[in-house]
Amino acid sequence: MKFKLINSFPIDVPAVSGMEFYDGNLIMISDSANEISICNQFGKLVKVINSNSLKINELLKKDKADFEASTLINFDSSRCLLVIGSGSTEKNRNTAKLLYLDSDLEIQFDLLPFYNSIRTKYEVKINDWNIEALACHHNRLFFFNRGTNAIFEVNQFDLFNFLELKNTTFVSNKYNLKLNQLEGCNLGISGVNTDEFGNFFCTASAEKTRDWYNDGEIIGSVITTFNIQELKEEFTLEYEPFIINEQLEPIKLEAICQTNDRNRFFVASDNDGEKSMLYEIEIAF
Repeated sequence: MKFKLINSFPIDVPAVSGMEFYDGNLIMISDSANEISICNQFGKLVKVINSNSLKINELLKKDKADFEASTLINFDSSRCLLVIGSGSTEKNRNTAKLLYLDSDLEIQFDLLPFYNSIRTKYEVKINDWNIEALACHHNRLFFFNRGTNAIFEVNQFDLFNFLELKNTTFVSNKYNLKLNQLEGCNLGISGVNTDEFGNFFCTASAEKTRDWYNDGEIIGSVITTFNIQELKEEFTLEYEPFIINEQLEPIKLEAICQTNDRNRFFVASDNDGEKSMLYEIEIAF
């Protein structure tokens, strides 16, 4: 896989953490705000969903819902956006939002029982839990835990039946994703998008930090890909460093989405306090 940078733009949305391509625009979520926003393909804010203004209210780190991941799903005969909190603390960060894109109807769920069940089954400590990416393929939902680079798979309908208290259990699978280091620092998955053919496109970033709660010096980011048929208990991915002007830039890519053009993508950065950037790229695979 190789990619080519086509263009870059500043984004009006702060701390972009997830992004989906829908109806010619970019739906964006932020890990420092609760609003869901729509931008054009130049990063300009055109709508804040369920708001009469274009104002985005940033929250303190201790108070934010930490919406880190999103994906488009088909649910209840509608196209919907599923947004989830990271679960990195047992307070504030365990909310899921289901947004019906044809009506802006929004439903919220508590993810804590689901997260607790997964952590218990696979013996994951809360300090190693930080869901940063989410993908859906044919009703299969994939939760990417940056803390361990593990992928947890559940059936979409089983999950919602569990969240709506219709069922008390669900079936899940776990896959361990291996990535080499970048400049001597561990890489953690930060964004994912999947296409109709079961190809997953991922961003991963490296920063100098001792845990997944506190930010650290950003080393850089990479882009990697795999197909759903490659999923197994443990597998290793090769990656392409995100290089601009022939050098690795200290950029933390947090989101990726594919456009209607199969080879054209957008990736977005969140450099911890700096303005988010939108990068238009072309991927050859």
